[in-house]
Amino acid sequence: MSLTGQSAVAMATAALCVALGLTALGLIATVPAPSENAPQLARVLVVVPWSLGFGLIGMLILTRRSGNRIGWAAFGLAISIATTSILTDLSTSFGRGTSLGLTLDLLVGISWLVWLSVFCWFLLLFPNGHLPSRRWRPYGRVLAAWPPLYLIAVMLAPQTVTGPNRYVTIGGAIGEFLNLAFNVLNVLVVLLLVGALVAAIARFRHSRGGERQQLKWLAYWAALTVGAVVLSVVVPNPAIVLVSNLAFLGLPITVAIAIFRYRLYDIDVLIKRTLVYGATTAAIGATFFLGIVALQLALRWLTSGSELPVAASTLTSFGLFQPIRRRVQRAVDHRFDRARYDATRTVDAFADQLRDEVDLDALRAQLLGAVSRTMSPAHSSLWLRERAP
Repeated sequence: MSLTGQSAVAMATAALCVALGLTALGLIATVPAPSENAPQLARVLVVVPWSLGFGLIGMLILTRRSGNRIGWAAFGLAISIATTSILTDLSTSFGRGTSLGLTLDLLVGISWLVWLSVFCWFLLLFPNGHLPSRRWRPYGRVLAAWPPLYLIAVMLAPQTVTGPNRYVTIGGAIGEFLNLAFNVLNVLVVLLLVGALVAAIARFRHSRGGERQQLKWLAYWAALTVGAVVLSVVVPNPAIVLVSNLAFLGLPITVAIAIFRYRLYDIDVLIKRTLVYGATTAAIGATFFLGIVALQLALRWLTSGSELPVAASTLTSFGLFQPIRRRVQRAVDHRFDRARYDATRTVDAFADQLRDEVDLDALRAQLLGAVSRTMSPAHSSLWLRERAP
């Protein structure tokens, strides 16, 4: 396909994604939530931005990076999630017990299959649109064959995840075989997801330069999202749940930054600052909580329910913020930025020696040694200008 033809297809597909996203937004606003597990706000925050964002990103990738198949994966993610939301709302509106509702339920399942398959392809191909190596071709073939086989099993197997098959009833040995195939395909979907994650990890381990930075952006988004989801489960606060839903919006942004290499190397700074302030916040929070508990137990007879333990714990946590932050900063630099950490330690040690050194020759040797250890030059020398008489 020529660039002009591909650009036209990309723009038409992007327009379809936008139309589906706006349609999903309209249905979400007018149709009640199909279940308590799919609140309206969460669906608005995930479905609509994914459809609109990935639609536009897919168009930009295919028009500016025509050889990168991640653009088609972005379109697939946008269309499948918007279609799933639309079909779910339509099924709720027409009634799940009617024949039309059953058909819509089947289409919802198909759209979920498409989304899951496209997401695996996205992890497999990100960021350059190619497989990590030729060894992953069998995995790609299995991933391509799984959705149609699973759809056939769902349509024909006597027993499905939700109970007896509501569409077709096949008994006997064929029915037992279809049930077995359906169970095997259910296990296979887990293996496919794990395989996609392993492919992304393997690509990251063998990547260098810009590609490694692109994968760091994806890993950074994944770590933040998983952390937010786990926190929302452990602490089911509405604000934390909202933050966990907002974390999903980072994927389209992450893809755009990684593919178009916008401030690509800022990810190292983001990772280190997140680790430093995240670990510091956790340590301060634990200190504050344990301080309150310990002081209340130790001073129960004296405080008699007053706010003194809370105030003392607050002051202690405030005083410990800077020392804890510095220790965490050193630990993070030591683990993730070893070269800079070693260079800083060398310079600090040289500065300590410089304060007490008066011998010019010894100072010269120490300076050249510090430069050699920190910068590793091929050759270094020092010239001192003599003072004019």
